Amino acid sequence: MENWSKRILRKIAVTLLTASMLVLTASCGGQAGGGRAAADGTAPARHGGTAGTEKENSAEAGAGNGSGLQGVEASEITGGSTLTVMCSQGWIKDAEKELGKKFEEETGIQVDYQIIPADQYQDQLLSRLNGGDAPDIWGAQSGFALETVYNVTANAVDLSGEDWADAYSPFSASQTGVNGVNYGLTYFDTTTDYYMVYNKKLFSEAGASVPSTWRELLETCEKLSAKGIIPIYEPVADGWHTLMLITENMQVLNRTDPGLIDKLNKNEATFEGSASMVKAVEQLRELAQKGYFGEDYLSDVVDEADEQLASGKYAMCMLKAGTIKAIVENEMNTAGYTEDDFGLFLLPILDNIYLNVHPAGPSRFIYSGSENTEAAKKYLSFLCRKESVQYMIDNSTDVENLPLEVGQTPSYSRTTKEFLDGFDQESSGMVLQDSVLYFNEQWMDINADISAMFVGDMTVTDVLRGIDDRRAVLAEAAGDVNWK
Repeated sequence: MENWSKRILRKIAVTLLTASMLVLTASCGGQAGGGRAAADGTAPARHGGTAGTEKENSAEAGAGNGSGLQGVEASEITGGSTLTVMCSQGWIKDAEKELGKKFEEETGIQVDYQIIPADQYQDQLLSRLNGGDAPDIWGAQSGFALETVYNVTANAVDLSGEDWADAYSPFSASQTGVNGVNYGLTYFDTTTDYYMVYNKKLFSEAGASVPSTWRELLETCEKLSAKGIIPIYEPVADGWHTLMLITENMQVLNRTDPGLIDKLNKNEATFEGSASMVKAVEQLRELAQKGYFGEDYLSDVVDEADEQLASGKYAMCMLKAGTIKAIVENEMNTAGYTEDDFGLFLLPILDNIYLNVHPAGPSRFIYSGSENTEAAKKYLSFLCRKESVQYMIDNSTDVENLPLEVGQTPSYSRTTKEFLDGFDQESSGMVLQDSVLYFNEQWMDINADISAMFVGDMTVTDVLRGIDDRRAVLAEAAGDVNWK
């Protein structure tokens, strides 16, 4: 029987390829560094990058004797050096830090993880890249910005020939590469995305049902509130999470307004001028105004999402599907909730019913000016070993798989499988940040504007106009002729 992860992701491959053609078409209008073409000039597939969907007999690729360091004898590995790895908060899992210790035990190479708060990370990274003082390995979200913002072709090492390259998802490689050359490794579960995790028991107690329209969502939230249950845990304080409530649903845009994504990429439309985007931001604001995020949402943080849902105080939160396990295991779960007591659904902003597909994610790049290039390559190779990948899956609650095929066993839960089995390529679509140019680069700025809107310091128009203004600046810096 065909592996489930292969089957479900093969179903959505067509959706991703279609999205890549849209972006490639837009980039052909003159955008420097937009949708990336493969080495043969064809459009790259933009996919979640799931193990098992891409290559025949790829389980052997990158696995070798299980070491992931093919052709490297132990005597060739010299210890004593320190490798610096700089990433934004939340990108380095505790399981990876444990792997770092194992790497040091084996090679003698120490790993110094430099974790930067999310709202400061991009500025610090760009400052160090521009100043020629970047860490040996730096992290960034894969996608358009690698070429236009981070100048990855000059600031990163070509990893196309590494021993794990054949095991790495070509869909993820299209996101970490430029013009057919791969510069990075996405070490994040892009095989699933963020969905609304909800407590079935709380819904039942309140007489609420899973909403499929905006009106139904408001009715559900009102019923939960009437029972003293805060409907949605929304951690605004982290500065990155809130925007997802919109972007993870904007695959509906080309259905409500056909051609809008292409027009945005060709500078023929604006966010401010889109009635759909105006409505989406208005709906997000309404959730906050009606109190559906609770009283403390401006200071709530992602790290407390597990315990808040485990406590039964909140009914739902947008999280990775694998987080359900962590919620159930949290010490605040005094009600005895089981994994079967939680489910998944799509937040129906703009009445969205289309599954969000997100092939980009936090990735690792080796700094081109590093004096520890070989040590850095060995570290990435170590992470790609079968046992390392399996360790990440087994010891990270929100990692059900990684975009590598080294013979690992994914940990997709029954809830995840049943949820994703309800969608095919016709009912799936790319998230906004992977479809529209010059958007993801301003992620933290947009979140800050949304926070200001919540407290009345900005209007919906201000938020959308800010996106348009920053897109223009980014496009000009990239030399995009569509903005000239």
